[in-house]
Amino acid sequence: MLIDLEGIDGCGKSTQARLLAERLREAGHTVVVLKEPTDGPNGSRLKEVLRGERTADAEEILTLFAADRREHVADRIAPALERGEIVLMDRYYYSALAYQCAAGIPAERIRALNSFAPAPVLVLVFDLPVEQALERVHSHSVADTFERADHLERVRAAYLALRDDPLVRILDATRPPKAVMADVWALVQEATE
Repeated sequence: MLIDLEGIDGCGKSTQARLLAERLREAGHTVVVLKEPTDGPNGSRLKEVLRGERTADAEEILTLFAADRREHVADRIAPALERGEIVLMDRYYYSALAYQCAAGIPAERIRALNSFAPAPVLVLVFDLPVEQALERVHSHSVADTFERADHLERVRAAYLALRDDPLVRILDATRPPKAVMADVWALVQEATE
């Protein structure tokens, strides 16, 4: 099964992916944690754009993300699922729905472009006010192009707009990681029953 962890940078999704992987392994599951964009050719070009080393318009970014994801599905995601492993995604196509919708691309186009990707059983969106997210990000890394407050406000709004999606659960990420993990674990158990 595939579980997607989402949210703006600084929301704690990577920490929660690590904690969830530990809990699942303790419960006897084989788990793989994957992240997008990847280090593949398209993912590397995306990272250059995100770091501001090259420019690209919203359409090119969308196409690069889809191409990177197609390679990721073929090389890592689908094989892990076929082996019966649990795949935890630190960002997946729901990131495209948030970030690219915030850039003005229609959700229908994003969904159609990613229709090849296996659907998650659960999408966990870690919600955090932008100001707090930026404080966390600036404390441990250099902000990338997409970490400007005005853009992140639109991205956060796009994530919150996903609340009607039956796979999406929105969690309050302002709390300590252990408190958030308690909710994550309950939701994962519910989704896997």
